[in-house]
Amino acid sequence: MDTAQSLTFRRLLTDQFKRGATDLHYSVGSRPTVRIHGALEPVEAEQIITDQSIRDLVNDLLTAEDQGRLAKEKDFVATRVFDERIRVKIHIFHQEGQLSVSFRFLSHSPKTLHELNIPSDFEKFLTQKEGLLIVTGGYGSGRTTLAASMLEEINRSHVVHIMTIEKPIEYNLVSNKSIVDQREVGVDVADFSTALHYATEEDIDVLFVSDMPDLDAVRRVLELAGAGMFVIAVMNSDSATRALEKLITMFESHHQQHIQGLLADVLVAVITQELVPSIGGGVVPVHEVLLNDASVKAMLVSGRLQQLEQVIKSSRAQGMMSFDHELAKLVRNQRISRTSALELSRDRSTLETLLRA
Repeated sequence: MDTAQSLTFRRLLTDQFKRGATDLHYSVGSRPTVRIHGALEPVEAEQIITDQSIRDLVNDLLTAEDQGRLAKEKDFVATRVFDERIRVKIHIFHQEGQLSVSFRFLSHSPKTLHELNIPSDFEKFLTQKEGLLIVTGGYGSGRTTLAASMLEEINRSHVVHIMTIEKPIEYNLVSNKSIVDQREVGVDVADFSTALHYATEEDIDVLFVSDMPDLDAVRRVLELAGAGMFVIAVMNSDSATRALEKLITMFESHHQQHIQGLLADVLVAVITQELVPSIGGGVVPVHEVLLNDASVKAMLVSGRLQQLEQVIKSSRAQGMMSFDHELAKLVRNQRISRTSALELSRDRSTLETLLRA
């Protein structure tokens, strides 16, 4: 990339960082597009992105080794720091035969749970000695940020050994009361399964896994969670039920009953998070929480996952959180609009009933 183009990109990155953007997207045929307060908007002052301009951008961002990885895997994810202060997660991928690039702006260290407006009830998970906590949500839901903040709270308040297995490392955790080791897949270790194999030989109290991409990784996570380790794992899913279905159906049918039994034994909870536009600007987190109580355990063992959503709705007194109940609460507290809540509801008629109550 020539100097003028390089300067243009860095100026745009800096400008959008100052505006409070969370993401910046480059796609051929469109202007650079940013996400601010949960909404996407094109940067009208910028030129339409061409195939050549995006290739020049990629060449400027990647080393020769990185370009080799992109050519082989057709996908590249890494973190970079620009101007010694703007830290971003870069995702370079192919779509319709052309390159696209997304930038996610990152903090250098996690915010506290209080700063993220996370319910104080979540603090009960920080004292877990073993088991599996799944943190899930869609792209841009803040699921990794939530998990990192929980890890940082453990780091500040407990004397334990924390290990993370990530691709890439999104937040730098500095050892405080805890010892923290962070391993990046593709840099420190070849893949998730290999890293999880090494974890079985380490003295680890808390393990964080940013992905479970294959059967072997899922199996090893379940084994570690059942062997005296507290595992926090991030997944891409929009509900607790679908997250558990996704894990189970990764396995062939004759193995699924065994996996259901393992999940029933080791699961602590599934936290689903989404970010909703807030009245007055910004976003507010909304949660669904499934706790693995006796009824949930029985449903997991028998494979009756379709009944889990009803259990969540009827078990608020036991500490579970229903997405629609949380939306209704935010509307009543004037944190989000009725329109936003209805657009994001899981069951519109249920939410309308809750809003009339």
